[in-house]
Amino acid sequence: MKSFFHPESVAVIGASPRKGGYNIIANLLNGFKGAVYPVNPNYGEIEGLPCFASVEQIPGPVELAIIFIPAPKVPDALEACARKGIKRVMIESAGFAEVGADGKAIQDRLKAVAEASNMRLWGPNCMGLVDVRGKNLFTFMSPRLYKDGLLEGKLSLIVQSGMLSAAFIADLMGRKKIGMGQVCSIGNKMDVDECDLLEYLLDDHDTDVVALYLESIRRGELFAKIAAKARKPIVALKGGRSSAGAKAAMSHTSSLSGNSRLLDSVLELSGVVLARDFFQMIDLAKTLAMTRLTKPAPRVAVLTFSGGAGILTCDLLENHGFELAGLSPDVVDRLADLFPSWMPVSNPVDMYPAIERHGRLATYDQAVPAALDDPQVDVVLLHYPVGVETDFIDLAGLKEKADRVNKPLLVWTLGLRDATEEFKELAYKLNVPCFDELSRMVECLAAAEKFSRVQRERNASPGAVRASDHVQPPPALASGDRVWDEYQSKRLLSKWNIPVVEERLAATAAEAEEAARALGYPVVLKGLVPGGVHKTEQGLVRLGITSNRDLETAFGELREKIRESNGRILAQRQVRIEYELIAGYLRDSQFGPCVMFGVGGILSELHRDVMFALAPLNRPEALKLIRSIRGKRLLEGFRGMAPLDLDRMADLLVNLGALGAAYPQIEQIDINPVAVAGGIPLAVDASVILKAD
Repeated sequence: MKSFFHPESVAVIGASPRKGGYNIIANLLNGFKGAVYPVNPNYGEIEGLPCFASVEQIPGPVELAIIFIPAPKVPDALEACARKGIKRVMIESAGFAEVGADGKAIQDRLKAVAEASNMRLWGPNCMGLVDVRGKNLFTFMSPRLYKDGLLEGKLSLIVQSGMLSAAFIADLMGRKKIGMGQVCSIGNKMDVDECDLLEYLLDDHDTDVVALYLESIRRGELFAKIAAKARKPIVALKGGRSSAGAKAAMSHTSSLSGNSRLLDSVLELSGVVLARDFFQMIDLAKTLAMTRLTKPAPRVAVLTFSGGAGILTCDLLENHGFELAGLSPDVVDRLADLFPSWMPVSNPVDMYPAIERHGRLATYDQAVPAALDDPQVDVVLLHYPVGVETDFIDLAGLKEKADRVNKPLLVWTLGLRDATEEFKELAYKLNVPCFDELSRMVECLAAAEKFSRVQRERNASPGAVRASDHVQPPPALASGDRVWDEYQSKRLLSKWNIPVVEERLAATAAEAEEAARALGYPVVLKGLVPGGVHKTEQGLVRLGITSNRDLETAFGELREKIRESNGRILAQRQVRIEYELIAGYLRDSQFGPCVMFGVGGILSELHRDVMFALAPLNRPEALKLIRSIRGKRLLEGFRGMAPLDLDRMADLLVNLGALGAAYPQIEQIDINPVAVAGGIPLAVDASVILKAD
């Protein structure tokens, strides 16, 4: 990647005195320190530089070529680059796979040329690269970009949409409140993709945080593994979510993976912070670049000029799981000197009565340092109205104080427009996160807390061995139908040490009675239909059978239902169930082998409280997956029930992930429900689904 970001020479194929071809040359001449070679057979020179008819006429080596010519002409230009020995090419032209079959055919030709010549391609259909710090502007965006002023920062962007990256830069730079490091527009990403760039930027000492807008993640498993090892924050916004879904919803596991649920789960458990929209993504990234929390469960102090704003902030903090700090007696005494005698001091600190006595600036200058000094306070959230006085509070002094005591200071501000913009610009220069909305301030604080928690967990269990490291080559799967019935599926699960309910097949009513005597009443009878996985919906389950007479009746009913399908009947011990969970395995097209865990039973698709993680898992990863669901309170011993045996459940998930990953032909495994009684999980129903081919 270094040759893309810091080449010693650049050839511009499609350079011209006008429009985009001119912009690329003008941008290069603005800051690029290496040699620039315009390439266009129609001109002798451009901007005082000799212009070459072909890259092959350029004297000496060329490290990077930027192509900006009509799509049908690009393959010939790329072949010329290959003959010249150019190994890095950035294609900023459009008209390829994004426009249909003809464009895809051209793109396929490019890929063939690149593979034959060991060449790396960036794009096509992209805006290229804007390296603000290095002043390498490899893009056809307007030169006004740098004429209006580029603000340097340590936030780097990877954006799949070309025009969106341009709009991002123009908007963010225009506001002059957010500095950027490197903005990478990757377009169709036929070769260089988000994984290549993410690895590079995570290793870049001038990048503190990486934000991404992506419409697809081609190598999802690799992306998640890179993120899981990252020591820098990663914020991701994924487009194209609403139309996603399960491509073959034969099982609950497949259905529940749709609508980006799997993607969100895997990325979240890999430590990625997920964003909902563009500017939230930037706010999250900006805050993560500025804020580090060093203590678990940080206690928060809120200093406000409005009682109502303080109450709302407390509500938001509680929703995100934060604890409001109890102020220490010494700090209460210090603050009490500011307030009238009738006003008790508590957190949140409503400073308005003190402001009435001493003035706004004097009150802030005394109250905020007191809160920062409090040993029972880990984070200070400050509300500040601007435009009321000519002068601002001493934000530089407060930031210096906050850094000295190693406590984050975040500010919510509102007021007159010009004063607010001026204050925000000051806050950015001082590395103080500043927000327009209370909710955004708290959610950004929550993201910082999550990143710190993830880093502590990684430090606590570095290099954990994955389950697959201990799995011996498995025996071959028995041939048969693509969709295995419950009995066949659970036989496989039991071989991988996944606990399953006791059961027996029964070909006759007499065999069913014999099975019931061995299992002990009450029992369950199930009709197993080839290719069917939803037995309850088909009326193929009989529960609570307590006598031979009831057993005979139920057996006869099920036999009639399955007669035409050549099915079979399963007798099963009826187990006590306090609540139901679901576990599953899915071989996803983007992320590869994944394990699912969540709240299960017949209502699993209604509640949709599930999470996914890459498989195979190790024990810490399985425990993290278990604790990640929204309904985790159920697992802690809800309403007098025994808490879930986390070790047993983790073992089940570890073994399930190892089983699925060991057999490439397995597409899905569904264990629903996982019955829990006395805290012990047990697989009551299951299905195994093989790949269609």
